[in-house]
Amino acid sequence: MKYLGLDYGEKRIGVAVSDDEGMLAFPKYVEVAFGPERWKVVARNFKKIIDEENIGGVIVGLPLGFSMQETEMTKKVREFAEFLKKELNVEIFFQNEVLTSKEVEKSGVVREDMLDASSAALILQSFLDAKL
Repeated sequence: MKYLGLDYGEKRIGVAVSDDEGMLAFPKYVEVAFGPERWKVVARNFKKIIDEENIGGVIVGLPLGFSMQETEMTKKVREFAEFLKKELNVEIFFQNEVLTSKEVEKSGVVREDMLDASSAALILQSFLDAKL
């Protein structure tokens, strides 16, 4: 099964896709978000990808604190995921995203404009590796 991976932020959403077998994740692009007022537009863009690439599930990075506690951002991500579930009619999965952005930045090999997409790919790859 092919998956879509998302790294949600209030200003940008990193987007990644897996290969057809659901084994490898690849950064795709960065979506401009700017909060809930733009979610409908974002959902339409994701719907196009889901339809064109035959995506079977969406993986959303869940920002938990270091002690695995929920934060204010965790609540916002859950709200966004619930919105997507209704709009896209697709199964949503969560994957812990602790330090993914920092890990990508630290690598030093990613273009700045693709940091969020690369973080989404790392989140998606973590999910894919865990299900194998």
